[in-house]
Amino acid sequence: MRMPLDNDMTKEEEKTLIVKARSGDDAAWKSLYDHFEKYVHSRAWNRLKKLDMATDRKKDLEEELYQAGWQGFLSAVRNYDPKQGEFLTYATPFIDGEMAKEMKFVTNSYGFTEMPDFRERMAIQSAKRVFAGGKTISVDEAPDRGKYSAERRTLQILEILQLLTDETHSLSKEELGGLLHLYRTAKYKNGTPPEAPNTLTRTLEEMLAEVDPPEYTGDNEGDYQIQYKGYRENLLKEKQNKEKGKKSADITDFSYVHTFHFAELDNLIQMVCFSDLLSNEEKKRLVDKLVSTSSLYYRTPFYDGDRLKFSPQTIHGRFGTRVMRDRKAFVDKINRIQQAIKNLCQIRFRFNGYTSEHTMAPKTEYLHVLSPYHLVVYHDNYYCIGMKKEDRRIWHYRVDLMSDVEFVTDKEGKPVPIDVCAFEGLPISNAYWDPEKYMAEHLYMGYDNPREIQIKLRSDDYTILHDWFGDHYEKTDEIIETDENGGRAQYDIVKVRTSPSMIVHWAMQYAGAVEILDEEIRERIRGEIKKMQKKYE
Repeated sequence: MRMPLDNDMTKEEEKTLIVKARSGDDAAWKSLYDHFEKYVHSRAWNRLKKLDMATDRKKDLEEELYQAGWQGFLSAVRNYDPKQGEFLTYATPFIDGEMAKEMKFVTNSYGFTEMPDFRERMAIQSAKRVFAGGKTISVDEAPDRGKYSAERRTLQILEILQLLTDETHSLSKEELGGLLHLYRTAKYKNGTPPEAPNTLTRTLEEMLAEVDPPEYTGDNEGDYQIQYKGYRENLLKEKQNKEKGKKSADITDFSYVHTFHFAELDNLIQMVCFSDLLSNEEKKRLVDKLVSTSSLYYRTPFYDGDRLKFSPQTIHGRFGTRVMRDRKAFVDKINRIQQAIKNLCQIRFRFNGYTSEHTMAPKTEYLHVLSPYHLVVYHDNYYCIGMKKEDRRIWHYRVDLMSDVEFVTDKEGKPVPIDVCAFEGLPISNAYWDPEKYMAEHLYMGYDNPREIQIKLRSDDYTILHDWFGDHYEKTDEIIETDENGGRAQYDIVKVRTSPSMIVHWAMQYAGAVEILDEEIRERIRGEIKKMQKKYE
């Protein structure tokens, strides 16, 4: 029995709509959206019926699940082959899978235990250093409150490994036993005597059996969550030794494999610190989260916990410390546009320009309506690429100049789905759109249709082309000419595909290095030169 859909439609009609929508048929896309929207909602509510929570919370969660399920639906639309049978049967696992991941995230079902706060972590680190130095450990008198369960013992050991081991630090079994006692005393004020060595050994062996592969193969290096001395040896031989009554080598020097290596954390934290989309508070919060994924030994060279630190290792960008007029408003705009792109719905906004007072003001009161397809960064500025409602052309809008961005809704308050067309990068049909190639073909983010244009330049001046066109140019010929100094020089003829109107300004910018061979564009350049000559006479 089929779940509720918005209207009657045969399986063959569904397949036809999917094929048409992926090719840019707007009417087919809208029919597909209306037909399946109710079904995705129903899958979300079916999951929520089993949860014991307040109705208001269920409503909020339903919207989150619906958005996740809708992403699964869109993935199914992109990948569906009509020969595979009924679309709904194919799409439902995509929808349910995304909802299941969202449920795990919002209910935090991945968490095992909370990390102790910073002071407790530092106390454990200090105690570990004393222990490693062979000194007597002095702790406050703590009552004996009985033994811990095997489950709690396992989690406590795991937490100590996460805090005090990493790619350059390990702990022996004896150190783990001592730290387990210190950990309990510091965190729970519980002075219960440590477990017997064989109990600790058995716990560690069971942990390794659960989180590590049964046998090292060389290809499964990345599957190890806890490493130890000799873990690359074949564990099957260890078992065989035990069966024959031979003593196996004692495993020791345990270290936890964290999500990121120190070098990876450095790179991630550097990117966060130099982002112009994040406020200082957001940077601090994200950096703290990244640091918490590592051991207590990690120190970032780029951040001191409150502010960005200068370091010769950092890469400083032009806008690394730029102060936006309203950073939060800019980030909110980006987030809202991304949400619209993710859920394939239209937006409306005003377009602005800067004034002599360094403020933005609308050029007109006109409200632009756009079906947003992609966000790109072109020479330091963010652009939204989409189809305009009125003329159905692909437009590029600078995000920092947009204001009053909001979703377009219908009479019932529901977001209006995007219009679709035969655009090469249509989100519902092409997961392999090449934004770099698109920007090379739209120099300065010009709107006009790109075409092939020939350029002459010296054979050693390709850096200019690469800076603006990436790898999207092709050498077609080479010639030898006399240069301005009377010497012989080699010139190449190169073909690019880009905006014919914008390459006029590009050619004037690099007039000393390039020459456009296209006669129509040469005429435009001559016209611009005459205007400049008249202006500067």
